[in-house]
Amino acid sequence: MISLLQRATVRDRVAARTLRRRAHRLLRGLGRVEADLVIVLTDDAEIQALNRDYRGKDTPTDVLSFPQETGEAMPLPPGMAPPLGDVVISVETAERQAAEGALPRIGAALAGGAAEWAPLDEVTFLMLHGVLHLLGHDHIEPDDAARMQAEEARRLPGLLNRKAARSA
Repeated sequence: MISLLQRATVRDRVAARTLRRRAHRLLRGLGRVEADLVIVLTDDAEIQALNRDYRGKDTPTDVLSFPQETGEAMPLPPGMAPPLGDVVISVETAERQAAEGALPRIGAALAGGAAEWAPLDEVTFLMLHGVLHLLGHDHIEPDDAARMQAEEARRLPGLLNRKAARSA
């Protein structure tokens, strides 16, 4: 189940129904269709507070991930979806980043580049990035970053309903 929460400060700034469909598509592609995922769309003030409290960084960021599958797995009651975790996205930061255009590595993954990069596209990318963190991907070490970026490049075109760039 996907729960999509929008704070009042950012309500209706991105198409929530489209983002929910893209999240379903992502979980289906990851073989995690039954997973319980929470996506929170918020503003810079809230994400800054979370970033300060949980990461010790008193600055806004674009996305934070809070995995639920840490440590030893607890047996779930029958019919309960396995919890994946929470992805918190600052819509304000996503809007600023979208205005700057897609990261070059993102544009390179899309046929025709990412000339038309909307805030919803940026939020979709951040949702993908956050979910990959929930699944254990990271980008601290160069090899890990390369694997995570390759996974993003592989999955993002399908989430955006765009063609992938051809490999040389």
